[in-house]
Amino acid sequence: MHKYRKLLILTASYGDGHIQVSNVLKHKFEQNGFQSVKLIDLFEEAHPLMNTITKFLYINSGALSAIGLDYYGWSYYLTKNLKQDSMLAKCLNVLGIQKLMKVILQEKPDVIVSTFPFGGISDQLKRRGMSIPTFTILTDFVLHNRWLYSIPDRFYVATEDLRREMIERGIPGDIITVSGIPIREPFYETSRPREDGESEPSVLIMAGAYGVLRDLKKITGQLLSAAGVRIHVVCGKNDKLKNELQASFAADPRVRLYGFVDDIHKLMSRSSCIVTKAGGITLSEAIHINVPIIIFKPFPGQEKENAGYLSDQGVALIANEISELTRQAKAILTDEKMANAMKNRARSLQAGYAAKRIVEDVFHRLMVIERTRQGSSA
Repeated sequence: MHKYRKLLILTASYGDGHIQVSNVLKHKFEQNGFQSVKLIDLFEEAHPLMNTITKFLYINSGALSAIGLDYYGWSYYLTKNLKQDSMLAKCLNVLGIQKLMKVILQEKPDVIVSTFPFGGISDQLKRRGMSIPTFTILTDFVLHNRWLYSIPDRFYVATEDLRREMIERGIPGDIITVSGIPIREPFYETSRPREDGESEPSVLIMAGAYGVLRDLKKITGQLLSAAGVRIHVVCGKNDKLKNELQASFAADPRVRLYGFVDDIHKLMSRSSCIVTKAGGITLSEAIHINVPIIIFKPFPGQEKENAGYLSDQGVALIANEISELTRQAKAILTDEKMANAMKNRARSLQAGYAAKRIVEDVFHRLMVIERTRQGSSA
């Protein structure tokens, strides 16, 4: 194992989730002996202008979808079941490949880990005679065929359901590990002292890293109709949104506003329920904190699919109208049986410390690969 010293993590900065997962894994690999772990946003490095445009479109997809321009959902579902040998898939597979090959020649990594569905990596390495072990971490609860355009030495997935679906699509079961989605360590720390005021019902509204959850002023106003409730609103990096809410609720002591919050696990753990977008990482964090989830107007695409899956599992509620969201929140706040049922269902999806399990499994897989190579050369 001493030969595996340099690791390359490939990611993309659409939203904040892929970067979060990559940073968690980077820290854990460094803790476990890798001398060099480099994280690269491949599309940003390879196609900066295209990356800027597509990131803008992604961040604004919800608002534009609301007025009928559902380009993100359309593109997601167009390619969801796209076969690898189709012309469009072949075009997607070469995005960023030239830059990746330059990085590989420069960095000479011993291992490559992907937290975004970059297609064609395994095939491109083989064509160039490079025998670099590759590993892929799926960061959602649902499957999109783009994750399958490059078959690594090992896939890591959130649930057994996802593993079964991949097997149905032809992926060998012995290269798929149910690890959960890597999240930060504090989300696994379930024991904590109670603090003053925690007995009061509270709702945490999470607008996302870029503050794109819609209708927050109306949502906050209607949720305040619940008896004795406190509302915590995290606006992320959207200062304009925070200022607008500040102008409306500054005089109400029941409302507290935040910008970007590093220790969001503390707010989650003190909340009776959360209102959020349906990103895979945020949902996984909420599942491990064990707080009931309400997903408001999930964006078409993987967020809508994530929301549907967790709703089917009894872990989350979906609201498409503010009045519906308000009814759901009030029900969770007042119906202890309902809230406990959602928490119990969430426990069934808690896969454990994902980053630790992935790192340990990668090391085990590397040992197997090395023994196989030594055996074949003997």
